[in-house]
Amino acid sequence: MILLNSNAEHIFWLGRYLTRTQYLCSLFPFQTSDDAVNYAHAFCLPAFDAASLNELVLNPEQPASFSSQFECARGNIQDLRGVLSAKSYAELNQLIRNASDNPGYICDVVNECQEVLETESEDVFLFFSLGQCLEQFDRQLRMHQDTQTTLSKIEHIVSALVSQGWDSLDDAWLKLKAEPNSQNFYHFSDYIQNLFEVNI
Repeated sequence: MILLNSNAEHIFWLGRYLTRTQYLCSLFPFQTSDDAVNYAHAFCLPAFDAASLNELVLNPEQPASFSSQFECARGNIQDLRGVLSAKSYAELNQLIRNASDNPGYICDVVNECQEVLETESEDVFLFFSLGQCLEQFDRQLRMHQDTQTTLSKIEHIVSALVSQGWDSLDDAWLKLKAEPNSQNFYHFSDYIQNLFEVNI
């Protein structure tokens, strides 16, 4: 499959939004204020203890809430109607309906959406994995978590992208690999976003 740049970008962001929601699901509900404050500070959220953060992520008016993040993922899925297999698209739409009818199912649905997407073509899975890894790396930097496993995964993905013609990605990647800090990560992320405009 040869992906259009817009489709690759939708798949990439779908990977990011699903991974973001999946991690939040693994922490919710926050039990201690220390954990809640660490998370809130890492993502610049207006919460000061476990109760206020739990309330925030359940409020559909908040951009960082389960509902808002899932809406972003849903929008990307809708834009991929002609890219995903008919079977996967139908399954994802059914999962979306389930979550829309009962927001309490969002955490279960996110995991099931990921399982569906992992059965898609190699190109789809490549950009989905890229989105997953960049989201994980962003969170690990923000929360001062170990990044080595994610860096190894990104290296494999970059190698695959370079073999598809994204040769210029190497320089930005080597800088990030040598110094995995926020500045180099944002440079790498911006570079990928620019490549969506000119490649594929």
